[in-house]
Amino acid sequence: MTATLSLWKQNLGALPESLWQRTELHVLILADNALTRISPKIARLRQLHTLDLGHNELASVPDELTELPFTKYLYLHDNQLKELPRSLDRLTALRYLNLGGNHLTSLPDTIGKMLWARSIEDGP
Repeated sequence: MTATLSLWKQNLGALPESLWQRTELHVLILADNALTRISPKIARLRQLHTLDLGHNELASVPDELTELPFTKYLYLHDNQLKELPRSLDRLTALRYLNLGGNHLTSLPDTIGKMLWARSIEDGP
């Protein structure tokens, strides 16, 4: 069974410190909580396959987010993001990235490299 925690639309504003102890999680849904910050401790959740941070007020995401080796689905849409970590290419399992509805004016070069690598892996 997949370990899932959904805190969708709980009006949290901030995340409880106990969350970073949930290292068994595969799916974490934190969407629509008026979050302005994600702790670098997110790197402890190394089993995550799906992370939904959409519909928050995040101005940035920590570089430690890119230390989640199994993340396939990453939702960062509808935040206040102006830039992304350059180390995003470390998410080698990533297959879906939603960035819509942010204030991004450019993407790190690593995004293009990720797309190129995926197209070669997946073939025609």
